[in-house]
Amino acid sequence: MIPTDPIVVAPMPTPFDADDQVDYAAIERNTQRWLETPLSGFVLNSENGEESFLDEAERIQIVKTVSAVASGQKVIVGGVDSPSVTDTIRKANELVAAGADLVRIRIPRLTDDFEGYFEQVLPRVDAPVLIIHQPAPGMFAQTQTIGTPESVAGLIGLPNVFAYLASGNIRFETMVRHYMPSDSRFWIGNGVLLLAGAALEANGACLMFANIGPSQCHDIVRMGMNADIAGARAVHRELVDVDYTILARGAAGIKAALNLQGYEMSVPRRPSTAFSEAEIADLKAKMERAGLI
Repeated sequence: MIPTDPIVVAPMPTPFDADDQVDYAAIERNTQRWLETPLSGFVLNSENGEESFLDEAERIQIVKTVSAVASGQKVIVGGVDSPSVTDTIRKANELVAAGADLVRIRIPRLTDDFEGYFEQVLPRVDAPVLIIHQPAPGMFAQTQTIGTPESVAGLIGLPNVFAYLASGNIRFETMVRHYMPSDSRFWIGNGVLLLAGAALEANGACLMFANIGPSQCHDIVRMGMNADIAGARAVHRELVDVDYTILARGAAGIKAALNLQGYEMSVPRRPSTAFSEAEIADLKAKMERAGLI
């Protein structure tokens, strides 16, 4: 199921049980709750979902679990991060077989020939591809980029590309947007930068904050598409403090926020540390001010 624009998807966190194992039952219950929100879909096996702490069998089972619950009501995006053409194709098609509607593939960081990489990968993936420009996963404040704006923008014209998810370097991405066809899918990947993305005529988003504020994120993107930047700014102003606090701690931050909303997220996988009681109290106060709890 591919929704119409604007599309706002959320990289789903992965809950773990008391034995540090993936809690698939909690995933089912969390997914059922998100089906009742304006969220367009889920990105599975992302940095936000602690992908580096998951083995391949767990990643595939997570996609199968969410796909079974969503049952076509939301778009399912499976994540791949590999510099190898052969490995990327294998992993991508395994995710599609497990239930993914789209495959999110990072621009590879360990090769200079990322254009050749995608020319070989894209025709052999069994679903449309969301290309993400994320040179340093987990380092959300970094400004590093790969390639030139022209070369990155050129990827959007390759066969089987569904959308492009921008990095956090808004200066670079402004130029990428400039070189892309105006009707291309240009997505923003950071809540603090969502207003800037709206000004750049973004027509979609994939961001951590969409887990806890899907309505707000959807409204900002929609308003930007309708050239209502003043309206987008008013909504955005309420969320930036919460998003900045969460993003500073990655999975620990979003899990703390979702736990406060009543989702079943537990804590990050060992040995990562959870929010302290003081951090939770600070986050709760900010979420209350933003009307998120």
